[in-house]
Amino acid sequence: MSAKVPGSAGLPLLGDRSYEFYKDPIKFQHKYMENTKSRVFLARFLNKPTIFVGSNHVVHEVLTEHSNKMELGYKQFWFEIFGDNVLFSDGEFADSLRESLKQLFTEEAIETYQSTIERIVKKSLSNLDTGQPLCIYNLFKRLAIEVCLGLFLGLDFSQPEADVIADLTITHWHGIISVPLAVKVPLMSESTYSKAMDAKRKLLEIIHQRRIDKRHEFVERVEGLGSLTEESVNNHLLLFTSALVPKALSSILTSFVIETGSPDQVDTQSSLLHDEALLERVLLEVLRLYPPFFGGRRVVTEDFSAGGFRFPAGHGVLYMTYTAQRDRAVFEDPDTFNPDRWTHKNANDRERLYCFGMGPRKCVGQNLVSTILKTVIRELLEKYTWEMVADQDLPCKCLPVYRPRNQVLVKFKSSMGQDSGYLTSPGSPLSPACPNCKKFVMPSPQGSKEAVENEIGVRRENGTIPGCTCSCEGVSPMKRTSH
Repeated sequence: MSAKVPGSAGLPLLGDRSYEFYKDPIKFQHKYMENTKSRVFLARFLNKPTIFVGSNHVVHEVLTEHSNKMELGYKQFWFEIFGDNVLFSDGEFADSLRESLKQLFTEEAIETYQSTIERIVKKSLSNLDTGQPLCIYNLFKRLAIEVCLGLFLGLDFSQPEADVIADLTITHWHGIISVPLAVKVPLMSESTYSKAMDAKRKLLEIIHQRRIDKRHEFVERVEGLGSLTEESVNNHLLLFTSALVPKALSSILTSFVIETGSPDQVDTQSSLLHDEALLERVLLEVLRLYPPFFGGRRVVTEDFSAGGFRFPAGHGVLYMTYTAQRDRAVFEDPDTFNPDRWTHKNANDRERLYCFGMGPRKCVGQNLVSTILKTVIRELLEKYTWEMVADQDLPCKCLPVYRPRNQVLVKFKSSMGQDSGYLTSPGSPLSPACPNCKKFVMPSPQGSKEAVENEIGVRRENGTIPGCTCSCEGVSPMKRTSH
């Protein structure tokens, strides 16, 4: 028999804990898990009795086995901002719509987008200012906006109109986190929500015009999905071009650079470029510890049980991705950044990450996001090394996306060699290094690339590349307590 979820929903309005949650979600979940002695607890949120789920196993069960007994909990808040789209659909219609949209993000489709992604990324990262520290979140937010608008609408950011449209997407996004009041008072400024709705109108006009002009492949692909009405095509293009995806991308990229930018990690950066498996593990660990979105919301439409608890119809459900991915029942030493866990105990636990949802509602564009992330990271690794500016305070906020509360400054340095010729870097195939700690164990040859490759070949043939002479004692250099 299923048990009642511990905790209390309190009285309507008076017992609501929404402000406490929004003020500090991490502190909120620690407080109530401690009070109830449970990773699943009840509280009133958005004036509705809501079950908060921080257990990894229960989140997995809820999302994979009971998706058809819940509806998405965002329609009353975001519907006017985005219009009718896949975010707000349920039942068989939602399943059909998702199947149609998946055609936009197949492996074959993403391959056709790759040249556009690479072109924008290479241009944006070609001349980073290496003379002074850069605020990485702002850098990646701008880059992600250019990639998404270039990919989804075919915008060229050498044209003035692109910056105007980019600003509109940001204004539109701010409507998500504002009070839904479209207030316009003469001689006074508009409300944030009113500005967002105006930005939505302008963006839909731009989308409509680009469809008429037949100016981009992705737009035509969306139009080619026979199951979408005219309005639905426009609304989904609005969703794709909104700041939602750029915010997620910039969040993940910022966390990646912070984790790989400490002074003792600079030498490992080139290893990430040449070791695809290592890069994959590092990205998994970044997603585990620093998911871009704290969690997701549902509303129960039919009673069900999960993890031994009752989930009554009418209750809200807030699954806490951040909390579930730090559940020691699945991840040993959960607050430690340790990519090696993905080759050992957690080698088969990728489905225990919920950054992009899980089950039938899993994000249809997850593979595209992964492609963009890896394209940006590889370009950074090929062109630069980076190091965090010392003595920075790194508090983070979780809403609306996980990001540093303050500017995080990083110093980039070109890794393209010196004026005298090609210079190999520690951990590259052309430089001998300890396979564990990646320290340089002998001087790296310099000169033209051909000369370097020839010299390395001679050293290997003569047996003059020594074994590791460091004293790392087998401790992974990337294992650390999370920031």
